[in-house]
Amino acid sequence: MKYSFFNLSKLLLSTILAIFLLIVLFKYESFLKLCTGICLFLFAMSILQESFKILSGGILDTFLNKVTDKNYKSFLFAFSLSTLVQSSGLISVITISFLSANLISLASGVAMIYGVNLSTALSAWIMSYFGLKSSISLYAMPLIVFGVLLMLNKQSKIKGVGLFLLSLGFLFLGISYMKEGFEYFKDSVDISRYQMQGFLGLLVYVVIGFFITALIQSSHATLTLAITALSVGQISYENAVAIVIGANVGSTAMTIMGSIGSNTSGKKIMITHVIFNVACALLAIIFIHYYLLATDFLCVYFHIASDDYVLKLAMFATIFNLVGVILFYPFIPQMCEFLNFCIKEKRKFALSDKPLYLNHSALEFTDSALEVLFLESKHLFTNALSIVAAMISVKTGDIYNKQSVEELISKRTQPIDEDFDTLYQGQFKGIYSEIIDFAVNASSSNSNESTKQTKEFLQVRRANLLIANALKDAKVLQINILKYAFSSNTDIKNEYDHLRRNILRMLRLTQELIKIKDEKRIEQIFEELALNVKKYNAISSTSLDALIRYKRITDTQATSIMNDTALSKNIAKELTEASKILASYKNDQVSKLLRAENA
Repeated sequence: MKYSFFNLSKLLLSTILAIFLLIVLFKYESFLKLCTGICLFLFAMSILQESFKILSGGILDTFLNKVTDKNYKSFLFAFSLSTLVQSSGLISVITISFLSANLISLASGVAMIYGVNLSTALSAWIMSYFGLKSSISLYAMPLIVFGVLLMLNKQSKIKGVGLFLLSLGFLFLGISYMKEGFEYFKDSVDISRYQMQGFLGLLVYVVIGFFITALIQSSHATLTLAITALSVGQISYENAVAIVIGANVGSTAMTIMGSIGSNTSGKKIMITHVIFNVACALLAIIFIHYYLLATDFLCVYFHIASDDYVLKLAMFATIFNLVGVILFYPFIPQMCEFLNFCIKEKRKFALSDKPLYLNHSALEFTDSALEVLFLESKHLFTNALSIVAAMISVKTGDIYNKQSVEELISKRTQPIDEDFDTLYQGQFKGIYSEIIDFAVNASSSNSNESTKQTKEFLQVRRANLLIANALKDAKVLQINILKYAFSSNTDIKNEYDHLRRNILRMLRLTQELIKIKDEKRIEQIFEELALNVKKYNAISSTSLDALIRYKRITDTQATSIMNDTALSKNIAKELTEASKILASYKNDQVSKLLRAENA
């Protein structure tokens, strides 16, 4: 393989940098330990996230309904979760995932963002008191041992517990190495000489905290780094305070990246996070003197020594985030109104439709992935109904009209010569392809899903395949609909009107089923759909026999009616089955009736 000069230069430069870094790491043991501690901490976070996915799989949706039905519950849930997994950025991205999948409301999402930010304060206390006041590496060892033993178990839940314990062990070990690294660092390079006082120092270290957090994707990790550096005197208390402020703003970087592939709901959460953190940072910078006075006052009240700067930093982090929560939490409804005003759903053009619910952030959890898949499939199903309606020369509005199908078909006396390929390309194909790709990615991203969830992934793909097959049949059907449904021969016209009425009834019933909320109506719809499919039996009908016998229609026309009846029956069966699959998601009554049919 031939390499260009640019590629060779890039390879050579990368090699030189790698060798230089290797030499530095081996030459300075303190730097090696510090880097090892940071890497262990970040690695532990990734394991913690994976264990969270395994342990939450399958119960997430039900659990969310209980813990996010009130704003204060959403706040406490995010606060606890962020403290548990030690990553405010991760929980912010998860919040985007939940909201994008319609698993939570916008108000709940906003409350969760506020809870996420306050959790960094609790983490500061945990790290300050337990992480630095004792030999934390001693706690790491048994956690790692038991974590590995449980992780080797084949049962996913036990493996998840093992990963959770292992991640905690690595978190503690990482903190221990960071502390040791800073202690040894003093012997070789004394970074305390670069401490900066005054307002300029505040701004410089705010920027440093921002970039460190944006780089390592965790304000908890930055906070831990600042605490360990402060504990060995490598940075001043004032500079550590500035790093805490910058870290909170830097945590928005992960949220911004997580919102890139999300829908408008996800972007609203991103804006909430940015507004909250930037506003809190600006308040702290402008009124830093009062924040520090409040910190000193509370430290005296809680009997924290005036020279215990590590715990004082934890107190400052608490005040910093608590002030933001106090100022913003009461105005969650107003924040939601502001977000809805600033970000509106884009209107979709009829011939250029796009997915409404699919987004990469929903892939984070199996539940959210399934939720958006079924929502998007219902959106696609609705588009498919409109296409089928056009193929039988009725309007989309006729599906939702309360007027009887007999009256409507009698009014639709002019053909609607819509081009199938144009409708298919604009309203169906793109969304269909993205649904299938998303389903494949979701299955591979959530390899620990339950048997039930695996079946649901297969079912939603099957529903989409049935819809696609129905459209192919509708394309063929349109040819003779245009040719005979508006013919001067009233006999052939009546036969095709009969088909059009049956198809329109089916379109109405299936669209009602996928949106059904009245449980009493579900069984009735099932019965009506079953009856509708049985009506496509023109081959044995006495009317068709009489028309052929008395030469009221030609043999060619009779063959067309028989073929088109079979096509219409296929369309009805395919769309009926697809609607039942889509309606069965999180609907026990539909699922029960569907299982009874398939038994």
